[in-house]
Amino acid sequence: MRVSLVRPTSSPLTSVRSDIRPRRWARLGVVLPLVLFATALRAQTGTVSGRVSDAADGQGIPDAQVRISGTSQGVLTRADGSYRLTVTAGRHVLRAARIGYGTRSDTITVSAGETIAHDFTLSRASINLDQVVVTGTRATDRTVLEAPVPIDVLTSEDIRQTGLTETSQVLQMLAPSINFPRPSVNDGTDHVRPATLRGLGPDQTLVLINGKRRHTTALVHVNQSVGRGSTSVDLNAIPVAAIERVEILRDGAAAQYGSDAIAGVINIILKSDERTSLSSTVGQVSSKVRRGPTYRDGENVQVDGNLGRTFRGDGFVHLSGEFRDRNRTNRARADTTVQCDPVSPAPCTELPDGTNIYDTGVRQSWSGDSESRDWVFFLNSELPLQSGIRLYGFGGYGKRKGQAAGFFRRSLDDRTVRSIYPNGFLPLIDSDILDASAAVGVKGSMLGWNWDLGGVYGGNSFEFSLENSANTSLGAASPTSFSAGAVRFREGTANLDIVRPFPTSPVGPLNVAVGIEARRDNYKLEKGDPNSYAAGTQKILDGRNAGKNAPPFSQVFPGFRPVDEADETRTNTGAYVDVEATPIQRLLIAVAGRAENYSDFGSTVDGKVATRIDLTHGLAFRGALQTGFRAPSLGQSNFSSVATNFISGVPFEIRTFAVGSPGAQLLGATKLKAEESVNQSLGLTFQPISALSLSADYYRVSIDNRIVLSGNFIDPSVRTLLENNGIPGVSGARFFTNAIDTRTNGLDIVLNYGMDLDQLGLLRFTGGYNRNSTAVTRVSATPSQLAAVSSALFDRVQRTLIERGQPGNSVSLTLNHTLKGLTTNLHSSRFGEITVYQSVAATNANPLAPRDPTFRPDRDQNFDAKWVTDLAVSYRLFDRLGLTVGGNNIFNAYPDTLITPNQTRGIYVYSGQAPFGFNGAYYYVRASLDFVGLRTPFRRAEKVTAKREE
Repeated sequence: MRVSLVRPTSSPLTSVRSDIRPRRWARLGVVLPLVLFATALRAQTGTVSGRVSDAADGQGIPDAQVRISGTSQGVLTRADGSYRLTVTAGRHVLRAARIGYGTRSDTITVSAGETIAHDFTLSRASINLDQVVVTGTRATDRTVLEAPVPIDVLTSEDIRQTGLTETSQVLQMLAPSINFPRPSVNDGTDHVRPATLRGLGPDQTLVLINGKRRHTTALVHVNQSVGRGSTSVDLNAIPVAAIERVEILRDGAAAQYGSDAIAGVINIILKSDERTSLSSTVGQVSSKVRRGPTYRDGENVQVDGNLGRTFRGDGFVHLSGEFRDRNRTNRARADTTVQCDPVSPAPCTELPDGTNIYDTGVRQSWSGDSESRDWVFFLNSELPLQSGIRLYGFGGYGKRKGQAAGFFRRSLDDRTVRSIYPNGFLPLIDSDILDASAAVGVKGSMLGWNWDLGGVYGGNSFEFSLENSANTSLGAASPTSFSAGAVRFREGTANLDIVRPFPTSPVGPLNVAVGIEARRDNYKLEKGDPNSYAAGTQKILDGRNAGKNAPPFSQVFPGFRPVDEADETRTNTGAYVDVEATPIQRLLIAVAGRAENYSDFGSTVDGKVATRIDLTHGLAFRGALQTGFRAPSLGQSNFSSVATNFISGVPFEIRTFAVGSPGAQLLGATKLKAEESVNQSLGLTFQPISALSLSADYYRVSIDNRIVLSGNFIDPSVRTLLENNGIPGVSGARFFTNAIDTRTNGLDIVLNYGMDLDQLGLLRFTGGYNRNSTAVTRVSATPSQLAAVSSALFDRVQRTLIERGQPGNSVSLTLNHTLKGLTTNLHSSRFGEITVYQSVAATNANPLAPRDPTFRPDRDQNFDAKWVTDLAVSYRLFDRLGLTVGGNNIFNAYPDTLITPNQTRGIYVYSGQAPFGFNGAYYYVRASLDFVGLRTPFRRAEKVTAKREE
């Protein structure tokens, strides 16, 4: 089913690859759209309009979805339940659906230039699983229950009721298979925190927006946190206010979508309705630690708005904007150790209580959420033409300014210039993050084939700057602020997708999809200012170690050097075919295949087979077998930097070497290969009655040549080796490598149940359970250059991070009650046990682990499972004004504290790997206002158009 990745110069697929070279693709990309466009121009359209109403009281139902079966075209109803669609002339099946109601399908016939009226009446239903999904299938009218693979759908109503303001936290709350830990004191990862799916890496989940590939961040996570060694999509750069729904495919899909889709796919669908709204959320952490202090911090202010209008039938434009101002949280304890160097003449003052509050003139560390200021805008639009062709465009622009801290430098430390900071200092990392994307395209139908030609271009940049810092090797003349450089990533993708359903064929109803894709990636790393990476000649000026060599580089984050700079580009092309057939009424078979060619490492061919069998009424079996791959990111191949890592409280300047650099070659690094995977899944779905559904899916994901960041090689001989080869100033090294194979086994269970209580309202219950375990099944031998100083290329600390660093099981329970305008949402999550092994600086003499400085079982720690409960009560007045009062983690759950040896002088008491963070209880108030019927130029133009048509 798959041809392994091979070098381009020696590939046995040369004859195949010659047929899919970029030049051929370019010809197809020009000729095919012209043919499709010319044919579609001959098409004629009509209009269908009407109203979707409640069968019980006749009131219009807003936000109901009206779709044309067999196509991706649809529209949401307005506040009064009305809708308007432009359709090609002919016979169509319309489907109307809404959460809390059943589904209704009717057949209509529209002539060219004709406008017909068609109303829908929907009856209330406690749950509705007939939602049409567009992820994991290219059949245009497949529902959640009809899909052969597990798919979660999170609606805008579900999202709004969480009360959360960050997209990553919303997904973690609603989908138990998603993990979103909150690392702290972790350099750039404090500003861009990665999320994971099914216990795999952040970069093994593909993120789409409106079905188009989303670019990753430029940041490479290199320090000790979940996702170490990966690049990820910044989900928090997508505003919650802009999201209509989220579809989460919990199954591998590389054969359908390409690289990164090993764990699954998250497809975020943007809003397209005409609602205009404005809302604001104000919240704050207010928590009391058992037998400890009370915290009131983490103030959060968010303002978001939506402006949506429809025109020319079902054309629309929707603009969403969001501003979020999040203040820091801090759970660091006071450092009560000696602060001052008794030999230094600097006027250092010991504080009797050990209090260290840096921003009030006295010293303190910082461990918790970073400060963040976000401005984000997203636009989604679509324009129907009279010919039946539809133009579309969407995109976003966002800026984030953040601040986080490193470890406190005491006055007595050799890294402190005491003439500048007599009482020590806390260095700060400031971030300026820019995230932007734009997609344009055209779609239509020709001879029964639905086609979509589009492209998306997006990018992310991360600029590092430092405050309250110093370069000790420059002495008293050192600046205290630095520009440390920047990383930038750009990605452009063009797709042509063609889909056709065949109601009848020799193998029954058939859906056929074919497509081609071309992508270009670019990664840049830019140097910082010279003082940030300078290794000056100034010695330590005073104190116990006066006259010794001073540590080089700017403190907390050494600037990127000229030798680190990179500007690398990669292109790839691919083609796929995706077929779904129903040979008999109760059997669905789906087959997909994809071939891709990369300019830097070769070709791959992957396949997928999936099936769904209706065993009896309401009971179905589903399963899938597929191969997949993930190409190494350009960041993993080209990132190079120095980071200050504190290991057992001892600072080390650890250099990450790009795999192709002389330093990496010196240490035995080899060129990165793509990861290869095999996914297997088996599941059952059970819906004995319309108000109850249950699904259970077992999965196994085997990944070969998984790309990881090696352990830190900190033996003194490594430093000597590097110095002898012209690489001075670092005390440790690491590099990216295809060092391991892994196998992940897991189980997902999802339960939905609803009760219509008549006069007492509607009650819905959703339960989710995920259990997974990952085992490292192979570790590459340590290169001979390092074998004498380290027992493992991938040490036990990093292995435990992969195997046990994320919850082995998680539970998500949600109870939602709606009574007229009052909604109560109660949610509780259980985060399972995790294990953390600590890196230590001292070599242990245990004969079972010679030369492994991480072998310190006295530092290993298991963290117990915890329950976190959230509650929100909302009330809507006159269908316009909404007020929500809520709390997250209302019972003030905290993770277990670190054992004393791991607390770094008693300062850091919580682990950054905790899956729900360590802030404590958070309370908020949210007010929203819908501007129903607001007149705008769009609305006036629509009325004029309607009058002309009449």
